[in-house]
Amino acid sequence: MFYAIQLAASGYAILRGGAPERLTGLALLLAAASTGIVQRHVSLLFSGLELGVMIVDLVLLAVMVAITLKADRFWPAWATALHALGTGAHLARAISPDVIRLVYAFLSAAWSYPIVLLLVIGTVRHSRRIRARGWDLDWSRQDPTIR
Repeated sequence: MFYAIQLAASGYAILRGGAPERLTGLALLLAAASTGIVQRHVSLLFSGLELGVMIVDLVLLAVMVAITLKADRFWPAWATALHALGTGAHLARAISPDVIRLVYAFLSAAWSYPIVLLLVIGTVRHSRRIRARGWDLDWSRQDPTIR
């Protein structure tokens, strides 16, 4: 179910969003696909530190931080903060292997849905600004006369 939602949201962002929405949509889509590839056997999921998933999450976090720092938008900061919380679940598991398997799974994945929602909201708002004024800055300190 999540993959279908992610694919729809990312597709919408890629088709209708500005550069921050397109890049975030692509990054989220690639991260979701990569996570599916690196996850261990289903019966073993989250029974230990999910190293492959943690690496995917750390790479995605770096990409999202870069987008947040450059984008002329506020929503990427919220999405990055939520993803940082999910990535922190790996740290909690690494520090304390006694973290309950279900808690680890929930904490690392639960933030994905609000992040996708923020991407959709950001894309809708970008589209509205384009319709209202004919342009929308993608990156901070960008000259609005250059499109």
